[in-house]
Amino acid sequence: MARVRPRRPGASEGGGTRRDLERQGDARLRRLVAQATAPRRRSSVAAARRTRRNRAQTIAAILAAATELIARKGPDGFGLAELGAEAGVSFGLIHRYFGGKTGLLKEALRQPFTRQLARVLALYERGEARRGPEPLLDSLFEAQRRNPRYVRLLAWGLLTGLLTEDVFAADRAPIQRLLALHREAARPPRSVDTRAVSALALTATLGFALFQPLLHALFDVGDDFEAVYRHHVARALGAFRTPATRRTRVRRPPVVDR
Repeated sequence: MARVRPRRPGASEGGGTRRDLERQGDARLRRLVAQATAPRRRSSVAAARRTRRNRAQTIAAILAAATELIARKGPDGFGLAELGAEAGVSFGLIHRYFGGKTGLLKEALRQPFTRQLARVLALYERGEARRGPEPLLDSLFEAQRRNPRYVRLLAWGLLTGLLTEDVFAADRAPIQRLLALHREAARPPRSVDTRAVSALALTATLGFALFQPLLHALFDVGDDFEAVYRHHVARALGAFRTPATRRTRVRRPPVVDR
């Protein structure tokens, strides 16, 4: 008959003393606590986004992310925390560069206008506007096709009072340059105010994009109406130009008596 060894005081059935089990439990507990309190590693996507950028690159990344969120969710559909995650920047950087969401929206809605203004300036500097108003209208309507939501967002910003006159203050110098180039290209009569002609071109194109559903409903027009409309706008703008035949003086050879 086998002899049963009596258990030592404090020993457990699984082997080892109670103190040994407590030590093992403490070690496991310490590992769990260490895992729970250790800083989490960022995902590869977030790590890629949060690369080192200079000031201009950071602002560009924030504006690009804001433009995407505005297009998807509208101006009121997102917060700065979501924007920071999309842009890969901290919440504080957005406040540092834009002063909050209001300043961010102002700049995000101004940027497309500024880029289009630069395209129009380049068009005039290349001399394309000398041919007539058609190249200008092509550029303006192409901008609407590139960013069809922008006209509605611009109208929203103006109607809500978000986009005040000071928002576009930086664009005044390029506008003055554009007016000078237009006067040089079109050579309008002295009675023509170039500012009024430019305002006519701007509102005629933006207004058409904004009110296009209403125009289709009222006039029962088809898809070809845009081309007809553009032709009429070009004729109207052309009326404020000096005809090319009057601008160019043909020098006749002198008559030689024989």
